[in-house]
Amino acid sequence: MKFFGWRMVFTGLAVEFTVIGFLFYSFPIFWPYLISELGMTESQLGMVTAFYFIPVAILAIIIGRALDKYSVKNFMMIGAIIYAVGLFSLSFINSYWSLLTIYLTILALGSIMMGNLAVSKLISNWFDKNAGRALGISAVGISFSGVVLPLVVDPLLDLVGWRNVYVFFASVILFIILPLIFFTVIDHPKTVNQVKDGIKKENEEESFSQEMTAKDLLSKKVFWIISLAFAFQFLSMMGVLSFLPIHASKMGLDETWILLGLPVKQYVFAYALSAFGGVLGKITFGYLIDNMKAAYPSMIAMFLQAIGIFGITYFSEPSIFLLSAFIFGLGFGGAMPLMTTCFLKTFGGHNLGKARGISSPIVSPLQPIGVLITSILIGFQDTYFVAFNIMGCFALIAMVLASQIQEAEKI
Repeated sequence: MKFFGWRMVFTGLAVEFTVIGFLFYSFPIFWPYLISELGMTESQLGMVTAFYFIPVAILAIIIGRALDKYSVKNFMMIGAIIYAVGLFSLSFINSYWSLLTIYLTILALGSIMMGNLAVSKLISNWFDKNAGRALGISAVGISFSGVVLPLVVDPLLDLVGWRNVYVFFASVILFIILPLIFFTVIDHPKTVNQVKDGIKKENEEESFSQEMTAKDLLSKKVFWIISLAFAFQFLSMMGVLSFLPIHASKMGLDETWILLGLPVKQYVFAYALSAFGGVLGKITFGYLIDNMKAAYPSMIAMFLQAIGIFGITYFSEPSIFLLSAFIFGLGFGGAMPLMTTCFLKTFGGHNLGKARGISSPIVSPLQPIGVLITSILIGFQDTYFVAFNIMGCFALIAMVLASQIQEAEKI
């Protein structure tokens, strides 16, 4: 019988493409329409993403623990319905507060039930030896949405209007993603008489088989090291990525190139190139962590992120700037699969949902802090020089913390 695990991976890729893509990567493309029609400000819209992480951090604790006990497929299907309702509701908003309310309630709940947390748990049920590679491939959907969706959504907004685009997003979830989950997702390989990786013997045990409580996890030094290391990496990423196009323009990358017959601004290309680096980073580091101790690929990714940030801060020559943007993306691209696999290698698949959920209040709140720091500093001076240097240092702090990650057999 053909191994079904890779089917879970590619379903996860499609799910993560729509969750992160519809919520975040396409959202700034809507801003001009929300500003002109509903009188919202850039500052207000920027804070939507920041506030979104608050309920997500709380919900992740509950959902993460539940995913370790109940059907991942059922959670993903219910989450997809809730998420589609949230997207459809956005087509009716008439104020900033209605937008913020939908993001912080319906969309937060739907996305946490069907998104990366659920996908990671599903994949950990199917993979052990190749878990890093599988998680990396599924997370490609996150970065790939950043490459594709801005190019697709922009003409759609002019063609059918922003309200109808949100209706289209909801339709994609209901009529494509929901059936995909229903027909392809299988909670565990034992359900269909298969085993993890398609090759693992049934009598093999996970290297860390102990069922752990929240208190057990919080008492482990390595839990805090993993959580804080990736919290600082995400903080550093958000403090730069959100402002990369504007920074590139300020650095003089505002010429228009013709790529595949289409006019593309250099600063837009820099942003897309970082997202493409993220695609390769997820695949590369997913492979590396399957074949190395967890600390090493994590350190490499964080170091590359720091190098990329310093490169785009100090060099305005287009070729060097674009190379640095790519290296930056390569580094931050590995963050999500690396973090998940670090928890998986350390605490085992049956504790993964709980570990990810409990770490969320540590990791999630620091992400918007990066945006906040950069926003405050840019208000004092019309340059990102100081802010980006600080973000580069945060990436190096993450690297130092990651050097202390130990796997299950050593804790």
